[in-house]
Amino acid sequence: MQLQGKTVWVTGGRSGIGKAIASTFVREGARVFVSARASDELTAAAADLGPEVTPLPCDVTDRQEVQEAARAISRAAGPVDVLVNNAGASVFKSFVDSTPEEFDQLMATNLRGPFLCTQAVLPGMLERESGIVVMINSMAARQVFPDSSVYAATKGGLKMMTDCLRSEVRRSGVRIVSVYPGATRTEIWPERVLEKHGHKMMGPEDVAQAVVNACTAPPHVMIEDIVMQPIGGGI
Repeated sequence: MQLQGKTVWVTGGRSGIGKAIASTFVREGARVFVSARASDELTAAAADLGPEVTPLPCDVTDRQEVQEAARAISRAAGPVDVLVNNAGASVFKSFVDSTPEEFDQLMATNLRGPFLCTQAVLPGMLERESGIVVMINSMAARQVFPDSSVYAATKGGLKMMTDCLRSEVRRSGVRIVSVYPGATRTEIWPERVLEKHGHKMMGPEDVAQAVVNACTAPPHVMIEDIVMQPIGGGI
């Protein structure tokens, strides 16, 4: 897919990997909409990214807000050509210390959110026989990390939901891409970890470039899984 003039929706786009993805799509000529719940920070992020980026406040866990956001994009720029499900939440605690409220929060953001956003745009993609859905997952879906049982459960669920969705639509012309970034310099990490290991981590822009590369692959090619690690391995 050539991205010039295409409509791209990036959730969780106010900072980190989401903001870097939005910036990279803009450089490729796309019209980009970025979503997040923090509307003031979202507006500032969109202003940093330039006039081709539109802030679109949206709680991805709320079905009505998601549907309204999809309709707003369609009215402003046409149907979504590329959806990047990047919004996510994290709580790193032992299993016994994790609360039901934290479990519900992570499930809502990390699994329900991508489900709702994808459902909002997928029917149009299937009708047009064209479109890309990108799921920003985590290495926690592929390997065990300490104090990550609830977070990993949401990411493992996202992996299987994405794999099954890809199987359902793969003959339709719609492409489904999973991205599994290893250690990346974002605000998800405590400051002490960034101070100690940040120089070894990937940058958000590295993940962003991999996403755009997958989206610009020849139309007869579906890049299914992108597994990324710092060159020296995990931290």
